[in-house]
Amino acid sequence: MAVNGGTAKLAVPALGRATAVLDLLAEAGQPMGLSEMSRRLGIAKSTLHGLCDTLSRLDLLQASAAGFELGPHALRWSAAYLARNDLVRAFDRLAQDPRLAEQTLTLSVLERGEVVYLGCRNSNRPLGFTFRIGMRLPAVFSATGKAMLSCLPDDERRAQLAGDWPRPYTPASTPDAIRFEAQLSECRARGYAVDAGEIREGMICVGVPVRDASGRVAAGLAISMTDAEAKAAGTDHFAAAIRALADQLTWHL
Repeated sequence: MAVNGGTAKLAVPALGRATAVLDLLAEAGQPMGLSEMSRRLGIAKSTLHGLCDTLSRLDLLQASAAGFELGPHALRWSAAYLARNDLVRAFDRLAQDPRLAEQTLTLSVLERGEVVYLGCRNSNRPLGFTFRIGMRLPAVFSATGKAMLSCLPDDERRAQLAGDWPRPYTPASTPDAIRFEAQLSECRARGYAVDAGEIREGMICVGVPVRDASGRVAAGLAISMTDAEAKAAGTDHFAAAIRALADQLTWHL
């Protein structure tokens, strides 16, 4: 994840290095010391010390005994972004449909081979997994990731999936690109994508793309349930429900 080469092309390289620090800590989900950050990012410890000190003064980072972690100031930006995003507001409203209260609903976008969750409405039944706004998961294991990637041109899909294949989350996680491409063919034929225990064993997710007015994929929408619920009602039933919700969201793009 070295950033020296990429940030050299920026007009203000220090901003690129600061962003890399924030991205790394967001991905790690736990405090990290300067030595580890230096190794992961390829930035000198002396430079990192100044960056982290400045970011801490701005409340973008906060120091702990174990190192640095994200600070509260970033929440102001994420809240402002989400408040102004019509798609997220529409999702939050439509997700209150009482007919879907027993299942978990999520809205996500693609970013460098991962899905980033912009909205989530966790079910009123135990699922064993809690989705959170801002959470990132490998796109190749997730229902929304598969749904979005299945609609992209080959060159865009390859660009999204450049790099090493992600480590499996469960024994069911798709093991390689060959199996994944086969899954995408099934997804296109079926009209929806399925994560059958790839993120968490016993959890089934059904995902569909959300398209903008031009027909391009803008986001992914998924409904999640237990394996028992999926077997009882069938994935086609849940796919119809989530597709109807995606059609409503399209009007807001």
